[in-house]
Amino acid sequence: MSQRYLITLGWIAVIVLALYLRLNSLSDRPIHFDEATGARILAERLEGKGYQFNPEHFHGPTLSATTAPIARLSGEHTWSELSIHTLRISPVLAGLLTALTPLLWRKQLGALSALAAGAFLASSPLLVYYNRMYIHESWLALFGMVTIAAVFRFTILPKLANAAAGGFFIALMFATKASFAISLLSWGFSAGACWLFWLKRDRRQSPRKYLKPAFVLLSTSLIVSGVFYTDGLHHPQGIVDALKTYYMYETSPGHDKGYGYFLHLLVWPKAAVGIWWTEGIILILALAACIIAMRKDPRSLAVRFIAISFLAHVLIYSLISYKTPWLMLLPWAHACLLAGAAFSGFFVIQPLARITIGLLCLGGLFYQTTQSLAASGRFSSDARNPYAYVPTTKDPEKIKAWLEQLAELDNVELSPVAVCGKDYWPLPWYLRKVETVGYWPTPNETFTDYAVVFALPSEVAGCDALLALSHVKIPRGLRADLPLTLYLRNDIWDLWTSSTNE
Repeated sequence: MSQRYLITLGWIAVIVLALYLRLNSLSDRPIHFDEATGARILAERLEGKGYQFNPEHFHGPTLSATTAPIARLSGEHTWSELSIHTLRISPVLAGLLTALTPLLWRKQLGALSALAAGAFLASSPLLVYYNRMYIHESWLALFGMVTIAAVFRFTILPKLANAAAGGFFIALMFATKASFAISLLSWGFSAGACWLFWLKRDRRQSPRKYLKPAFVLLSTSLIVSGVFYTDGLHHPQGIVDALKTYYMYETSPGHDKGYGYFLHLLVWPKAAVGIWWTEGIILILALAACIIAMRKDPRSLAVRFIAISFLAHVLIYSLISYKTPWLMLLPWAHACLLAGAAFSGFFVIQPLARITIGLLCLGGLFYQTTQSLAASGRFSSDARNPYAYVPTTKDPEKIKAWLEQLAELDNVELSPVAVCGKDYWPLPWYLRKVETVGYWPTPNETFTDYAVVFALPSEVAGCDALLALSHVKIPRGLRADLPLTLYLRNDIWDLWTSSTNE
């Protein structure tokens, strides 16, 4: 059997693995509050309201733009019709394509290295978990992994075609999330280091030859991102707002972490729910790739470029106090690509090294797959799962089912519903089929007439005083760090209890 045939079979296995880990029980995990807010933006696009970028909150337009066609094909055109499965198919698609991006490095790293990198990307617990969540980072990781290949080609050969390709995908990153600037800074540093230390002597890489292609790259980026941010030029202010977000964006509190947060999350072994959580084997193989690249072979420049880019990403993100696990999707994809490069020259290195790298690869793939199944399955909403960041409890789904049962009782009208307090997402997702839902920052005297009132912790005392005689108080949970209190009007409670006793 030829090596080419084996490589082809290997890529088929990567695709099957990537799809299985991302599609298995996709809708089971309760929706995250970031997913719910993104779904609301998508619904406005589907309902014909278009897209208008908000520089103070949320992120760019590509998430809703890439999901809208999927929703329409699924027959979902309104907020109430949207389903979790439809939302999450979008990042699943991005995750699958991300696992295929090492093919862009096949000539630089070798066919076996590209395949190994694809397998690492397909099975990484971090990528699998967040490729199953409707957030921007999966698309940012995909566009970023294509962009780094384009930037590398532009660095070693500043042709107009390479510049245009790089500019196009940089624009897609910009239109996804403002943090793309960190990647640009990292790649710029890596490209500068590669040119200064390894390309400077090559006459083809004269600084003058970069000027015209650089202009093409910048122009392409601005034009394409402008089309996205202005919703096809319908809102010209959008491109200005996209730049304003860098000094207007409001981050939510509670996400400040120390310098070593990402290292602890991904590399340091952590015991919880019977599993040792770590993706440290990827880092070991990435280090092996760097050691191998110290030899003077034609593939070393690509490895050095990826390695410097990865280190720059991690350093910058570590210095920023605001940290969430999904910020590491693109940097860790770099690490998976670098780990695959450990197979560069695999068949010509010493037998002991070949056996060691092979065993590390097989062991890493098996253990990553095991963790991915646990993280996205049984423990998908367990706060002890290091990837389950501020997960939604199972209570909102139970509340939704219970309200549907109450609505079927005779003489029961549950609309309108009141929500009192702030920071109530993802609750609106679970109430999206209720005809009328009102949101108040503080208790309102009209609540005594409402069938159902939800109160956030800051407003429970006020609601207790207002609803003590008219409603039954039922403690529930919303997110892992946030309780929720439900108040059900007495007459409906009596009907419910009498129906259950019959």
